[in-house]
Amino acid sequence: MKTIIFHEHTTSYSPSHQYIVFFLKKYIEKIESMPNYDLDDELMEFYVSLAATTNLSAGAAGMCYKTYTLDKDQYTKVVLNEEQMMISQGTTGLQTWEASLRLADFFVEHP
Repeated sequence: MKTIIFHEHTTSYSPSHQYIVFFLKKYIEKIESMPNYDLDDELMEFYVSLAATTNLSAGAAGMCYKTYTLDKDQYTKVVLNEEQMMISQGTTGLQTWEASLRLADFFVEHP
């Protein structure tokens, strides 16, 4: 897990801190429920530090990166810098819409 969280791409194009905190929380719960698995101290320190400094409310504002992979091997990536709020600056144009993602998936699979 550390190789993903601390990967060069993830640190350069970080998803929202809120997303990382929620993701790590679920990951930690899953690992703790498994016998004979230990959590990495560095990962736990990162999680606790990030959770303590992150606004976890549903409407947290600010920009973050979202990375989409276009192939199964995850070599082709599209990175977008998006607003976290659905409506910002009087428009919805600062965030990717789910319908556009589904349409893009269709075109990738049916060239």
